[in-house]
Amino acid sequence: MKRRAIAAAAVAIALFWNLASVAAHAEDGASRPAVDPTDTSDRARLSDREVSARFMEVFYHQNRLVDGFRAWVHPDYIQHDPNSPTGRDATIEVLAAHMQRNPGMTHDVKRVIYGEDEQRRTLVAVHYHFRRAPEDRGSAVVDIYRIENGYLVEHWDVIQPIPETVLNDNTMF
Repeated sequence: MKRRAIAAAAVAIALFWNLASVAAHAEDGASRPAVDPTDTSDRARLSDREVSARFMEVFYHQNRLVDGFRAWVHPDYIQHDPNSPTGRDATIEVLAAHMQRNPGMTHDVKRVIYGEDEQRRTLVAVHYHFRRAPEDRGSAVVDIYRIENGYLVEHWDVIQPIPETVLNDNTMF
């Protein structure tokens, strides 16, 4: 029990420092890549953070969902969202239709957390405010990706609609 508490504290400290680092870079604009974020020619030499940064630039910041998937998601992509198909190409079809139905959608990234799972595989969590249209209250979303060999290979998500009334003065972000 004591060992778990120590491990949990270590993870919390590491996440805090990662968040502080991401926030500092986000303020000065340094978190966005200076290269073409769809350029995969150097995929083999990129770190997992560089891969995720390029994907996030295209997918979340530029709102080019299909381009982000084509460039950075592995063909054998594993999807855990029960409302989405597994596999990159099947997901691209769903994303293309989603973009067509919601041309004004936005993904306002609030924080990014990097870590590892129990098998020491790289994970990245993206917490953002998703809106289908500017007037939409939207949802708080966390996408979790597993990255391997220069590709996003697996995905989980948690989606929580933003309510009209709240019981506290805190925001969801």
